[in-house]
Amino acid sequence: MRPDGPAALRSLLASPQTVAVPGVYDPVTARLVEQAGFAAVYLGGNALGISLAKGQPLIGLTETVECAARITRTTDLPLIVDAGSGFGTLGHVHRTVRELESTGAAGLHIDDQPYPKSPNYHRGSGGLADLRTAADRIEVAAKARRGQDFCVIARTDVFRVTGSVEDLVLRCRAYTGAGADALLLLDVERQEHLDAVRAAVPDVPLLWIGGVVPPVLPLRKLNDLGFSLALYPFNTIAATVHAVADLWMSAKQTGEVPQSDDFLRRMRGELSLLAGLKTYWDIEDELKSRNPDATLDSGS
Repeated sequence: MRPDGPAALRSLLASPQTVAVPGVYDPVTARLVEQAGFAAVYLGGNALGISLAKGQPLIGLTETVECAARITRTTDLPLIVDAGSGFGTLGHVHRTVRELESTGAAGLHIDDQPYPKSPNYHRGSGGLADLRTAADRIEVAAKARRGQDFCVIARTDVFRVTGSVEDLVLRCRAYTGAGADALLLLDVERQEHLDAVRAAVPDVPLLWIGGVVPPVLPLRKLNDLGFSLALYPFNTIAATVHAVADLWMSAKQTGEVPQSDDFLRRMRGELSLLAGLKTYWDIEDELKSRNPDATLDSGS
């Protein structure tokens, strides 16, 4: 975990080019994203819920904190966490910020959906908390953080729900005034809509979230639209589930595991390195080089 994660995230938010932030849901996916050369990772509630076979609306703060802590212990990349609507009342929002900040996460986003979140959200039945409640969540979150670099991002679903640019601008102003460091805009992808937001809050970084339903805008288009970060919450978990399902469906049908000898030999080495075993190999090799006759403790 990098101690300057919040500062690193703020630097990314100020980048002149859109920064892609892949979604992860556990330490190994975070490490894979880091090895691929990305600059930050994102823990989305939906991916976490799917990985636990529960679904996002049934995930609570404790599970989110535990997962975030495992990720930050594994990667040096700044982590953004989906904190939903704060997991309850304004008191819960305060605790949510304190708990997630303590994991070493770089920031979180609080949304303006109703609480509790209905499972029907994932069938297209989204809703909105009233503006005062939603703005109060952001104000409490901003005041709850211990370090001022810790990023509080306000996510708004208002355009998806109402289709109104006026409502979008109103909420963006309110959340920024309440202390949001950045705005995560759901389904806002047209230049004129983004221009209206920027005219209202000109100095606030804007974040895109997508990759769930087609078409997925390419990064160059998101850059042209002026987004600071592009979050991809779904693609990693979708790729994992697809690959594992294909593997074992084929094995069930044919009686043979469809992985070559070369593949298995290569992956044994690659996965050992991915798991960080080289660190421990180096420790043992150094000790043995200093005392070739010593027998390493086997734990017996």
